Amino acid sequence: MYKIQKFGGCVLLSGALLLSGCNSILYGKQYAVPQPSEPSATVRMKYDRDARLDAMTFNDKGCYAGYTTLPANGDYVESPVAAGKELILAYRSEVGGMQCQVPFSFTPEQGATYTVVNGSWSEPRKGYLSVISPDQHFCGVNVVKKIGDQERVESVQQLRIETGFACLKFVK
Repeated sequence: MYKIQKFGGCVLLSGALLLSGCNSILYGKQYAVPQPSEPSATVRMKYDRDARLDAMTFNDKGCYAGYTTLPANGDYVESPVAAGKELILAYRSEVGGMQCQVPFSFTPEQGATYTVVNGSWSEPRKGYLSVISPDQHFCGVNVVKKIGDQERVESVQQLRIETGFACLKFVK
């Protein structure tokens, strides 16, 4: 009976650690949210239970080190981010039963609010494959920058993942 209680205690402790926010083991290096005294901007996205927005982190060599899923706050996913430094985000969702992932980057300006607007669409497939699968599904993002009353679509760089020996990089 002691062994079962000891094992059960270990399982309970492990579960408590995971649920208490000790998630760096699962997600890797977490994104460092700027302190109130540091220059910052805000990134937000309309909440959708099938979508998420992740801030990506990298080591000193520029290799992928982990991610932080930005938190939902009511109707929006919203978080402060460092201003003046390149920010790499990944929008992820499920569209038409298929997974959509769009990694992109931009450099936030201090005091600005950036709203990520996502969308998806389908187009008829052309050629021989149209018999098997009549539609192609696509997804994408735009980022709307707002400072004061001024709004404009921010230029973002869509990225792709480049694999290497023991190193994943996001390249333009």
